[in-house]
Amino acid sequence: MLSTAADHTARAARGRHVLAIQDTTEFNYSGHARGKRGFGVVGNGRDIGFFLHPVIVVDAGSGDPRQPGRAGGILGLADAFVSSRKKAAPGGRKSREAARRVSRPIALKETHRWIDGLASANRVLSGAAMVTVVGDRESDIFEEFATPRAGHVHILVRAAHNRCLTDGGKLFARMAALPGVAGQQIDAPAKAGQPARKAHTRVSYASVEIARSHYVHDKALPKSLTLQAIRVEEIDAPEGVKPVEWLLLTTHAVASLAQALRVVGWYRARWTIEQVFRTMKSQGFDLEESQIETSEVLTKLAIAVLIAALRTMQLVLARSGATDQKLTDAIDEAQEPLVEALTLKLQGKTEKLKNPHAKGSLARLSWVVGRLGGWDGYEGHGYKPAGPKTIGIGLTQFDAIRLGWEMTKDV
Repeated sequence: MLSTAADHTARAARGRHVLAIQDTTEFNYSGHARGKRGFGVVGNGRDIGFFLHPVIVVDAGSGDPRQPGRAGGILGLADAFVSSRKKAAPGGRKSREAARRVSRPIALKETHRWIDGLASANRVLSGAAMVTVVGDRESDIFEEFATPRAGHVHILVRAAHNRCLTDGGKLFARMAALPGVAGQQIDAPAKAGQPARKAHTRVSYASVEIARSHYVHDKALPKSLTLQAIRVEEIDAPEGVKPVEWLLLTTHAVASLAQALRVVGWYRARWTIEQVFRTMKSQGFDLEESQIETSEVLTKLAIAVLIAALRTMQLVLARSGATDQKLTDAIDEAQEPLVEALTLKLQGKTEKLKNPHAKGSLARLSWVVGRLGGWDGYEGHGYKPAGPKTIGIGLTQFDAIRLGWEMTKDV
């Protein structure tokens, strides 16, 4: 499954600048513990389950400075890794075990999944014009920045560590002391009971030389690395709301405000992977409610659901036409006649009930799949477009119809 998905993604990414977004989510089966066998534990060290770490690929968009970093749509999956933890050691052994983990080589740590993800992006996306591997704070790892990679592959992460600089300063203080300039307006999603809002920002950027930490086990790695740092700070956040504050580290050149804003826009596209995780869970496929008993079978199902969730969110994000994607980002060009036949079948008599999107566009397929999933075709004035659950149902219908259509062609 992973090999087939990666082959499709490699073809779709050829010649483009793409974002390879990686992150980790956990699947918790504490409510089904009696019916499960062979599972490890998740983040709390107690509940059974497993971790999933995918690398999803998104078109980076046009790079137009007037729309800094505006990302395009989902192209597919580069790779995914499944893991779990052993139960935490009892009593005083826990702190000793934690200390032992810190002193181990990076290859033996859980954090190596970020380097594995970088390696997969480097391999699968060799035909892309440019690749930016995007990660959140967990991927702020010196060894990842020092890992050999192709010249067209860059790294962009949110800083987690107040790193020492080679001139004796500290990263966070150095960036906070820089004068900021007016940045872009950011859509801050709803979080922790706080509503979504528009966040006005100011931005500062600088080249920094970070020193290799004494925690880095491999002393053959460079003693320092030169990176570009970008600090994004929300101005006048609402009372009682924690303001947006990001410090990004990247291997991209950042010599102007336009370049800084473009990189910030690419980082903002990281939210796409969170939407995919939600679709795998409560907003779509409910994988955490699976009754499958063994970990081996359930982890295989997780990969299948991941691929299905990516297909679903690809069409959800493309439904308005904003991603400007072609039909071939999702299906083979030879299947376009089926899309057109279904469009004619599903359209109504009025203009509002006709497929408004251009032939050959992914948005046109999204309209068809939404209608197959039960969407009534209306938007606005209280009518919502097709969401992940509706698109998921529609994809099941579309795949069944496509199979029958292909069988009739072979007769």
